[in-house]
Amino acid sequence: MTSSRVKILALLSILVMLIPVTVAPLTAAYEPGDEAAVFGHTFDEEYWTNSSILVETEHGNASFTASYVHVDDFQAFLLAFNMINTTDGKTIILPYQLFGMHFMTPENHEVFIGAIFAFLLVHNETYGNNDLPDVGNEPAWYVVPVSNNNPWPEYTPSVEPIPAQKLGENHYRFGMRYRNMPARIVDSKSPGGFLLSLVFPILTVMISEIVIQYDITIDESGGVHAETLYTIGQVIKARLLGVDIDPREIISENMEISAVHYLAVFTSRYEVTGAQTGHTIEPPTATTPLDDNVSIRVGRDNERAFDIGLGRNYQLINESTNPWQTISDNETAINVLLAARGTDFALVMWQAPLSAFLFAHMAYGLSENVRARYSNVAELIANSTAEFHGSRWWYGVTFPEWNGYRVQQDPVYVAYTNLAAGGETSSTGGVNSRIVVIGGIALVVIIAIVLIRRRR
Repeated sequence: MTSSRVKILALLSILVMLIPVTVAPLTAAYEPGDEAAVFGHTFDEEYWTNSSILVETEHGNASFTASYVHVDDFQAFLLAFNMINTTDGKTIILPYQLFGMHFMTPENHEVFIGAIFAFLLVHNETYGNNDLPDVGNEPAWYVVPVSNNNPWPEYTPSVEPIPAQKLGENHYRFGMRYRNMPARIVDSKSPGGFLLSLVFPILTVMISEIVIQYDITIDESGGVHAETLYTIGQVIKARLLGVDIDPREIISENMEISAVHYLAVFTSRYEVTGAQTGHTIEPPTATTPLDDNVSIRVGRDNERAFDIGLGRNYQLINESTNPWQTISDNETAINVLLAARGTDFALVMWQAPLSAFLFAHMAYGLSENVRARYSNVAELIANSTAEFHGSRWWYGVTFPEWNGYRVQQDPVYVAYTNLAAGGETSSTGGVNSRIVVIGGIALVVIIAIVLIRRRR
């Protein structure tokens, strides 16, 4: 094995070490209430947060946060890592989050919606004059936040769970806050440049703050509005080849930032369409701008189960002034589908087993139908991970005006449930058992579609 391969595997092992974190819980047959042994709470409670779920692994001790909301047949949850203390004395913070919702549609299709972040992407707008990341035709870089190897000891990375709270009738909020997150800038243009900049800290930046909150409101019609309130803080430090530089030296006016999400299809009957047009959307082979929100339809009757409507406006804020200066409060974001590249998959390959494992435990505990079809969690996982890397769905939100400033935007999810229709609770024989999982670990909102095939 070459030296470069050894180094890249060593770096990836920091991330892969997360995989054993969830091996222990709920690996055997499950009975309602067993989730208390893992989460410290039951799924019958209205809302809760446990920010000190501790798990020992061969690599060290890890902790994560779980937040949960339950109203009738609707549940929403967040699974997020706090930190990992390794056996060699390192403390690693990684903004891993999986947000999810579980509900029954008006026609009693069972739906899981989750969310897994792929990466942030910065590109230099030099091709097509379209304000979109035409990766492969113009310079572009992945932004990979992780707290280890922080070059600025005066800044201490930290993570703070934002506990679930009830703001009013059928109105809840929970989330996570990360402060002082260093991020490695990784070249996306060539495999060689990707490996070199991932292994060696050629360019590192400091992001002041990353905040992700999920605001959940259930209206009288039974619609669930899950609004993701997030912030990508200002770039306050930069280091190039071991030398500190002014971030403005590397962030030009032509540079734009995008939040990119991975969409993976895991079997079953579904369609991805335009929300207004109803036209089927195929996985892209090149950068494709969207002029309509995305709708997920499930079952043989093509029932509308879930819309992804991302707010088009965002703010730019300068954190270096006192008080902070709002540079603009009415910038326009662009929705886009992106063609997948090999290096894209390298940045999500470690997430596949972890994401499937975490979500499977939650799904197995929440769904009587899942437990009826699978004898244990391990069997569910085995049937849900094989096709993670087979998808070609990559969805992004591009912020054309950036300049390294603080970006704030409020995307919106709308789920179509049976809460206002007096729908029956799920039962093994009486529900159309299609499970849709929209995945994404979020610095921002994420989308990956995971559909688990019904066992016969």
